[in-house]
Amino acid sequence: MDKTDQTAIDGSALELNRTEKTAEASLRVVSMALSIVGLVIMIKNSISNDFGSISYSNLGAFMYLVIANGVCAAYSLLSALAILALPCPISKLQVWTLFLLDQVVTYLVLAAGSVSAETVYLAYYGNIPITWSSACDSYGIFCHKALISVVFTFVVSLLYMLLSLVSSYRLFSRFEAP
Repeated sequence: MDKTDQTAIDGSALELNRTEKTAEASLRVVSMALSIVGLVIMIKNSISNDFGSISYSNLGAFMYLVIANGVCAAYSLLSALAILALPCPISKLQVWTLFLLDQVVTYLVLAAGSVSAETVYLAYYGNIPITWSSACDSYGIFCHKALISVVFTFVVSLLYMLLSLVSSYRLFSRFEAP
């Protein structure tokens, strides 16, 4: 048994190889970039026509999407830098912290995408039983941009689900249960 195996068994520290660090940091940077793209598309999403004007800030779900994407982008950048800058071996506390924060960001972005997807669905199809008509007939480009932003958010959610799996594997395969 080498030193790395013994360290992982006694739970004091964990050695990450360069490939693991690079792959994880790359996933985090891609997540950051896609979050920023989704955020910018939504922030610039506004339209004025004969029926009135609408902006993302008029809808709470879209404001939540912008905030969640901003938080995700900031966390992705900071965690990518932390992964690359963390000294080897990293401690059990650092691994737990990354795991828990990855979970929080995953659920935050997934919730933002879900509530925004429902809003986009209602904008496209309305709700006929309660006499809500489709808003996208009048504000088509607004709906299209909102849909694109939601798609980017769901891609970020998938990437963060993958990152959550990576961090949970790192935590639970290399350290003993508490």
